[in-house]
Amino acid sequence: MGRLNKTTKILLILLGISFLVFAGIHMIEEKEIYELSKAMVEEGDRYYQKKEYKKAKTFYDRALKRYNDLVVLKIIKRSEIKELENKLQTDPILQKVAKGYIYYNGKWVNEKELEALMREKRRLKQKIDVYLKTAKFFGSIEDIENNITIYQNALKEINNSPFKDDKDFYEIKKKLIGKIIFLSEEAAKKYTQKGNLKKAGKYYELVLSYREDPDIKEKLFNIYLQLYNDYLETGDYTKALSSILKAKNLFPERNDILPKIDYVLSKIDFEEIQKEQIHDPYVYYTLAKKSYSRFDIPEAQDFVEKALKLDPQFIPALKLYGRILIDTGEIAKAEKVVNKLLKKAPDDIDVIILAGDLKLKKGDLEGAVSYYEKAESRSEVKDKLFKVYKKLGQVYASKGDIHKAKMYLLKAVNIKDDPVVYKSLGDIFFKSGDYKSAEKYYLQAVKIDKNLKKEVSQKLGQIYLTFAENLKKQKKYKQAITYYKKAVSYLGSRPEIIKNIAFCYEKSGDLKTALSYYKKIKSAKLKEKEAQLYLSLGEKEFRKGSYFSAVKYFKKAVSIDRNLINKVKDKLTTSYIKIGDRYMKQGNYEKSLSYYLKAVDTDKTLQEKLKGKIFTAYLKLGEKAFSSGRYKTAFNYLKKAEKIKKDNKKLVYYLGEIYLKEQNYKKALEYYEYYLNNYGGSPEILKKISLIYAKLGNLKKAKEYAEKLIKAGKFLDVANFITGAYYYHFEKNPDNALRYFLKSENFGYRNGELYYYIGRIYYDKGNYLRSIAYLTEAIKNGYKKEKVYYLRALAYLKLKDYRKAINDLSMVVKYNPDNAKAYYLRGKLYYEHGDYVKGEYKKAIEDLEKAAAMGIKEAVTLLDKVRTKK
Repeated sequence: MGRLNKTTKILLILLGISFLVFAGIHMIEEKEIYELSKAMVEEGDRYYQKKEYKKAKTFYDRALKRYNDLVVLKIIKRSEIKELENKLQTDPILQKVAKGYIYYNGKWVNEKELEALMREKRRLKQKIDVYLKTAKFFGSIEDIENNITIYQNALKEINNSPFKDDKDFYEIKKKLIGKIIFLSEEAAKKYTQKGNLKKAGKYYELVLSYREDPDIKEKLFNIYLQLYNDYLETGDYTKALSSILKAKNLFPERNDILPKIDYVLSKIDFEEIQKEQIHDPYVYYTLAKKSYSRFDIPEAQDFVEKALKLDPQFIPALKLYGRILIDTGEIAKAEKVVNKLLKKAPDDIDVIILAGDLKLKKGDLEGAVSYYEKAESRSEVKDKLFKVYKKLGQVYASKGDIHKAKMYLLKAVNIKDDPVVYKSLGDIFFKSGDYKSAEKYYLQAVKIDKNLKKEVSQKLGQIYLTFAENLKKQKKYKQAITYYKKAVSYLGSRPEIIKNIAFCYEKSGDLKTALSYYKKIKSAKLKEKEAQLYLSLGEKEFRKGSYFSAVKYFKKAVSIDRNLINKVKDKLTTSYIKIGDRYMKQGNYEKSLSYYLKAVDTDKTLQEKLKGKIFTAYLKLGEKAFSSGRYKTAFNYLKKAEKIKKDNKKLVYYLGEIYLKEQNYKKALEYYEYYLNNYGGSPEILKKISLIYAKLGNLKKAKEYAEKLIKAGKFLDVANFITGAYYYHFEKNPDNALRYFLKSENFGYRNGELYYYIGRIYYDKGNYLRSIAYLTEAIKNGYKKEKVYYLRALAYLKLKDYRKAINDLSMVVKYNPDNAKAYYLRGKLYYEHGDYVKGEYKKAIEDLEKAAAMGIKEAVTLLDKVRTKK
């Protein structure tokens, strides 16, 4: 054959290229088949997950068939293909599908069973339709309740059937539940309006069984609370407990319910509660607390164990259980409970205290401290800490460990003032030579427990003597005195201590006190020294201007040695005068006067010198008494002042004022005229003189002074009134009088007497209306006198206003029951114008009889006429 020719070579190349092209095309086709098969497997997986197993198997079968069409990729993807084959051969669900079973409503059925289920499903739908048709449009609450029952029965039928999870019934169930919820709410509202809370609560409970609704929950909660209160009122405590527990189950986090549970439990016997078979751990916990408070520990333990059986994680019950176990000495059990609590609630103060109590029960004092210190803010823990600190301090003190003993004892007293602890601290510091600290703690111990004074007196006395001696050596005498005195209070008045106190007072310049201490030692030379000392003290205070102290010391010096009086007289009287001057400046005239008089008593030669000061004091005291209305006291002071000096403007004025107030017009006039003649014509004085002359009936003189006031333009109201009175009474000139009276009124004089005079003048002039107006003003301004009412009655009579005339005549006889004319006129008016129906005819007879008896002849004549008419 030899070498291939050129044509053959070309053919072979073309054949190779064709093969490669064919192989490439085939690989592309295989890849498409593989991708499609894989997509089918994934689709099958989705249907498998959705429990649509028949569709899943169809996709798996198709995928496997296509996998088998592969050539090259069949080798490469052999593991994937094998996995699918195994699934189809071994998966129990796919095996069921292969055998013709159908997965329906959660179970596998064959075609016969499926047909039976379909028939049952149809019948169920028909039955539900019947239920729905049976429900009526509701009008009454009975209709609502009937419809709710129908819808509940329909729902029950579905839920008890094999089709409860069937998607075809999902919407029906949803619709039924919606209707039950809606109707239940309506029923609850209607029962609430009717006040039937029990039924309302039942329907709100039904709503919540289907739907979580915060508003409904709150309404139901309030119903339970109201039922609770209602049951309390009727004394049905078991039902009250049931209601409040239901409320608690709605809002377990609300702590305001717990006191209500506590209260109702206090009203029910334990046996009755146990009969109710309550499954609330809080109830048993509360019963356990009550038993524990009564010291019935076995019963408390029984109840708390029941609470923990219902809720092993109920922390309050665990805490109480731990407390009971510690009390009963069941340490091993208590340890388990406490450890459990420390894991669950490591920051709970009660748990921390419980852990401390457990340590204390085991005798581990420092372990107890480690827990108690974490809860020391609690008052009961402070007491426990105090006891443990005290015990540890005593233990370490007995062992000689002073540092730790001191540390724990100091911690103890930081919590509580305890005399024994303070004394122990005092002993520790005394032994170590720290007298300042020892003193502090000994004093604290004695302050709390006076009985300890005996035990610590010698040590405290020794401490104070040591302090005093050191200060005395340093020449700090005042400070030394303090400590010597403290030493005396504990060691008694030892002569050597008293002597040191006196010495220190003497060195510090307090000779008076020094002498008082020397006196205690009973020195014969003391009296003379004491008098000289008081004299020196007096002179020292005098130089300082401390006159009160100077007087005190001078008097004491003289009381000891009468021979010193001549030596101290000048300074003593000067001190009295200075004190008097000081009180005078302060306005304390009474004390000022007393000191001036003391100066005069001590040295009679000073009387002339102090005359002016004493006069001023009397005058000021008189002024002060006058201004406060104590006129008698003022008069006495002013008269004493007058004896010293008569010619004084204020003195004359105030004495005139007092005489005027006492209505001693002649004496008042004497002082006012003296004032006028010597100190000038004050308008006020002129007014008072004018009024006094008027009061004394000397209208001519009164007018003279009134005219001076008119000329001066002062007190024109009073001046015109007095002038008018003069013209009316003295001159008998009513026209001039009226002119001045009206001027007085125009100047603002609102005096009842003025109005009376004006009214009287107008009456005389025949102007009865104006007369009545002024007489009425007189009455309004307090001038309620017999003559005013009588004149107004006459004016009313002139105007024929008989009723008002009768009224005024009644006032006349009220003020003067012996006014015969008033009785006559009133009787005449009752007779002529009275209301006989009201018995005024009888009143006429009574008045006329009284007038006749008083000598009114006209009354006798009229009385006969009246009786004849009768």
